[in-house]
This record gives sequence, structure tokens and C-alpha cells, in this order.
Amino acid sequence: RQGLPTSCAPTYMLLALSAALASSAEAPVPDVHIHTPLLRSSKLSERVGGPVYLKMDALQPGGSFKARGIGRLCTHLVRERGVTRLVSSSCANAGMAVAVAGRALGVATTIVASDVDRGCRLLESFRRLGAEVLLEGKEWNDADARARALGDEPASAYVPMFDHPLIVDGHSSLVEELFSDRNGEPPGCIVLSVGGGGLLSGVCEGLKRVGWGSVPVYACQSERCNLLDRAMASGRTPTPTHIYSADGHDLGTRAVAQAALDCSAELDVRSLLVSDSATLAAVGEFLDDERVMVEPLCAVALAALYTRPELFRQHGSVVVVVCGGSLCSLDDVVAWRRRAERGLAATSDDDEPGHGHGES
Repeated sequence: RQGLPTSCAPTYMLLALSAALASSAEAPVPDVHIHTPLLRSSKLSERVGGPVYLKMDALQPGGSFKARGIGRLCTHLVRERGVTRLVSSSCANAGMAVAVAGRALGVATTIVASDVDRGCRLLESFRRLGAEVLLEGKEWNDADARARALGDEPASAYVPMFDHPLIVDGHSSLVEELFSDRNGEPPGCIVLSVGGGGLLSGVCEGLKRVGWGSVPVYACQSERCNLLDRAMASGRTPTPTHIYSADGHDLGTRAVAQAALDCSAELDVRSLLVSDSATLAAVGEFLDDERVMVEPLCAVALAALYTRPELFRQHGSVVVVVCGGSLCSLDDVVAWRRRAERGLAATSDDDEPGHGHGES
């Protein structure tokens, strides 16, 4: 692993993925993601008063659940459409998933960043995975416009962060794994974090696919990342606006996915808001309890369990999606814990070591 930062996919994992993809030219298109473990958390089980299981997607190549849906779309683009360059405007988990997929599939990858992302630690991670990094404009909208234009060039394709049917289909594999690991027995509820709604859309699709459509889903959001809550309350998509994770990162997306709204109306999806300070505290608490580091957007679901355990006691068993995240370091965790102790919401320029966009 010499030369690879900790936020990159392990070398052995990339080699295994590349071998699997290369050996199956005539076989069904394989996936870039891996089957992640389902682990019982003794600490959270004690807190809730019933069994709590962790779906450990923090162990995916690239560090987040994005490997599922974005890996599925990238594989389709390369194997079925002959694309030789993948383009993304994400400087966070989606961009990392594209870079990992591009390397595993043996094609070029371009990540377009804006001035806001110049200090993002993942830019070097992208380069070490073989991706080209371009800088364009002052904010994400500028970078995204350039990325879309590059994606229109011959043999190239723009890869969205979450809002695409194949991405939703890829994320649904998480529930198929749960079905297999639990021998078809549904959990009492599923708890997950929501940003743009891609993960929620995929989980709901998976629930319908395996016949678990009655399982409640808690869609957890932090205070400044509440697009889904606002949409569910009003019955319509809110006016596009900047939304921020608890640590002050602009998510890039300006609206929640329509698929997330549709499945929220169809299934038992329960919006749950968590304070920014509780979310930041959950990052450190989960690291202490489970020895796993996650970014704040993932920690929203964990914070719900830490701060409102009585809400989940009624369900008997709980599965929480530990969706991971590339935008975290030990320095970040220390800074976030200080903020949580002061009870302060984070801002992008207050004591914040990293920059970039997070998306769920």
C-alpha cells in the first residue's frame, strides 16, 4: 500500500476488482462494490435496549456506500457503452467512487473541482488513483457545468452524484445483502443518513425488491441538511439552495432526489432531524465505541441512536447503515469533538481542517 493515502481503496481490493472485471467479458457485468459485513454493536445495543446491527459500508472501496451505485453506473458506461473517460464534479465520496471505479475498470477519470475545493485533501487521493484533477470556477456550480461539458465529449460520460436510476439500483444491493445475511428475516427498522437522497432511494428500492416494504426507515438529517424533511412536510421539492453537513461542508447538490420523495410517499419513511452538535459528537463517540472513523454526514444516523435510543426500542431490532465517508481524519474528529462540547454548529471556515462535498 506504499504511496496510497488511507482514504484510497486498499491496493489488494483494487487488484481483486480489476481481476474480476477483466475475467468476465462475456459474463454478466460484475460490481465494483463488495459485500460488507453486518455486525452487532454491543454498545449501541445496550444504549437502545435491543439488538442494533451495523451495516458496515464504511469498508467499501473508496470508503463509502457510493461504491455501490456509482460503481454500478460506471461499470455499465464502460462495459455496455464503450466509455473510456468518466467525469465527476464531486470532491468527496462520489468523486472517490468514480476514481476507484475508473481505476478498477481501466479507464481515464477526470474530477473537476472549484476554487472552494483547492484545499480538499482528496484531490491528492484522486491523483494517486490515476485521476486527472481540473480546477474550474469559484464554486461547485461552475465545476459541475465544466464536468457536464466534458462528459458530452466523444467516449466520455458525466457521472452524477446520486440522481440516476442505475445508481439507485446499485445502492439497492445493500438490502439484498441484508436479506441474505439475515436469512430473509426483516429487521424492526432501518436507520440511515440522508443528504441528496440517493442512499434512501436505493434502500427503499431494495426493500420493495425483497418483500420488506413494511419495514420502517428512519431518514436522519442534520439541521442544515434537511431538504427531505422540508419536502415531506410541504409535499413538494423545496426551492434549490445551498445545504451543509454538520461540519460545514456544502453538499454540492441543491435539491433532494425525486426518487427519494417518491419512495418516502410510498413506504414507511420517517424523517428525523438531529442537531449539528449531536452529529459532530457522534463521530467521536462511534470511534471510541467501534474503532471506526466516519464523517459527519454518516454520523447523523448514529447520532439519532445515541441521543434518542427510546425511539428505536419499540422496533425490537435495528439495522443502521454506517455509510462511511472519505472526508475525515483524526484532526477533524478532534476539532468536531471540541465544537460539540461547546454546543456550536460548524461553519466552513471555523476550525475546519478539510473541505469538499459530502453526499448521501
